[in-house]
Amino acid sequence: MRALLTVCLLVTLICFVSCCEEDTHYKNTQGKCCKMCGPGKRMMVDDNCDDPRCKECEAGEYQSGYTKKTICERQPSCDTNLNFLPLINPNKTSRSECRCKPGYYCDLDHDCEVCGKHTVCKPGQRVAIKGSPISDNVCEECSAGTFSTNHSADTCKEWTKCENGEVVDTPGSSTSDQICVGTRHRTAVIVVVCVLLVLIVSAAVVGYLLFKKGKSQFCKLSKQTFMEIRPDDDVTIAVQQQPEEEDENAPVSPTLSNMTDNGNFVVQEHGKDAIIPCHESTSNPYQ
Repeated sequence: MRALLTVCLLVTLICFVSCCEEDTHYKNTQGKCCKMCGPGKRMMVDDNCDDPRCKECEAGEYQSGYTKKTICERQPSCDTNLNFLPLINPNKTSRSECRCKPGYYCDLDHDCEVCGKHTVCKPGQRVAIKGSPISDNVCEECSAGTFSTNHSADTCKEWTKCENGEVVDTPGSSTSDQICVGTRHRTAVIVVVCVLLVLIVSAAVVGYLLFKKGKSQFCKLSKQTFMEIRPDDDVTIAVQQQPEEEDENAPVSPTLSNMTDNGNFVVQEHGKDAIIPCHESTSNPYQ
């Protein structure tokens, strides 16, 4: 029994010395157990087995575990033209995941190669499940008696409830609230509208009558004052009243200015008759 235990210990010791630890070591072509470079580093070319020279990965590269490779893995590009956020100081010991800009999400079914825009919920809907950088929005229709007016609303608001003495003036919908008005207020509005209509119609009628009356008077005055139509020759002439001329041969009434001191009437003396000139002729009139 003691011999068997001794043999087991010897086998275990031999196996421990001769076998390589798979996580940190590897066997070379000669079957020798060699060390690997740790995370974030790569192995130099043609390095020794027992004490390899390792180099740190460059910017934009990473190495997540122990390796005997001479190159590091590349970090994803995360192209901003595809609506990704740029990588800032990526880790050299693990792969960095690209993240989409706010309002976009990455489709994991396509290895997050492109960012899609979150679905915009329309008025009359609400966001049932809010989207994330890796999932889209889930929209839901507003239930009966509720509404939403904004895009991608978080909740649907309830319709306004009409109180006592109020009636529904405008019914609500999934995109608008219902409007309530009081019966007294509604009656007052109707009365005011009717009064305004009556006043407008009355003003129009009065204005029309005044316009017709003024036009008629203007035409009548123009016809009496400025124009006269002759029925015989159908010619219209302007009538202008002329002052009557005094007759030179009319007898003059005796006044103080045309009487002498003795009371006799002054009679103007007539001169000689006017001599009518005639042309002289050399011809004999008796011939």
